[in-house]
Amino acid sequence: MIIEKISLHYFRNYEELFLQPHEGINIFFGKNGSGKTNLLEAVHYCSLGKSHRISQDQNAVMIGKKGASCSLTIKGSSVKNEIEIRLQPGVETVKTVWINQKKIGRLSEMMGILRCVIFSPEDLNLIKEGPAVRRKFLDMMISQISRSYFIALQQYRIAYNQRNAILRQARLENRRPDSMIADFEKEMAEYGQAIYRERKKITDLISEKGNEIYRKISGRETENLSIAYHPSYSWDDETESMEKLLEKNRDDDLRQGTASVGPHRDDLLLSLNHKSMKLYASQGQMRTAALSLKLAQMDIFQHITGEYPVLLLDDVLSELDLDRRMNLLKMIEGVQTFITCSDEGDLADYHNYRTYQVQSVQEKGKMTMTKAGVEMKTPVLHEPDFS
Repeated sequence: MIIEKISLHYFRNYEELFLQPHEGINIFFGKNGSGKTNLLEAVHYCSLGKSHRISQDQNAVMIGKKGASCSLTIKGSSVKNEIEIRLQPGVETVKTVWINQKKIGRLSEMMGILRCVIFSPEDLNLIKEGPAVRRKFLDMMISQISRSYFIALQQYRIAYNQRNAILRQARLENRRPDSMIADFEKEMAEYGQAIYRERKKITDLISEKGNEIYRKISGRETENLSIAYHPSYSWDDETESMEKLLEKNRDDDLRQGTASVGPHRDDLLLSLNHKSMKLYASQGQMRTAALSLKLAQMDIFQHITGEYPVLLLDDVLSELDLDRRMNLLKMIEGVQTFITCSDEGDLADYHNYRTYQVQSVQEKGKMTMTKAGVEMKTPVLHEPDFS
């Protein structure tokens, strides 16, 4: 899977940009705040329909503009597609997705057209923070290779939110939940089981590949990384279904205002040599483990789909020593990769890549990008209609 063209219009600090990236490694270097990560964010938008770092879409629109767009042309093994995201801020930001110049009605229709894996310094939170971060990692990963999973996830959340709403209303009115709650519990159990099965299957693959990759990057054969899926409900226990358990737990859930069991409470347990990484691992071990999870994701995508995803590495190289940096670069040969860094010297000992310098033009309030010292002024393919 290769990105052939990137076109941005009023996206973040890019007034307009048209880029034809290299099929291998692309390096974007420049000062902090120049707009390097914004380019990776645009790719992420076109893959999953949302940013990897903000929850409010209007923040991606250049200040003072009525709309923004990012579009990519992607070449797969047998087909070529164009994906475009248009953002229009207002009372509520309107986000529309266009595939091959046709507006789609459901976000699920874009899943899998562009698969990407992104790693940034914030991904240390996969080890440091709570279960929600790890669940999000799994959900974003699996959604890119299974539209049915993405739909099951959406339906589960709808049923879960509806059940919670009934519980909250019943608590306010000091009464028992109404009869409709059983319907939502049935849906939670049905979609929850589908979510669990996919998460468990993928976690087993991640654990196997992640340990192998961890050893290659760290160079330490004595360290064993293990990832295990930890559900809040035993789906293999046939004595009590989740639907029955939710019914049984209604009184407790009524007091808490939320469901006490289900995929929304599951977790990934990460350990190194059988010790909890969150409690015992060093900063360097955590960083290597988080990177190993993302590279395992890349290999799993290739194994399942037959194509490597696009790899996005945001400010990663400066955090690795020379040996780990070179081990990483060897592992991603043949994968289209976008790397941001503050100094081109981070790749001084590697030569198979294309370099772009990203810099802000303060007096014009925008930025430019140069390749081999030549400013890139090529206009976008078309200006989206934000009217």
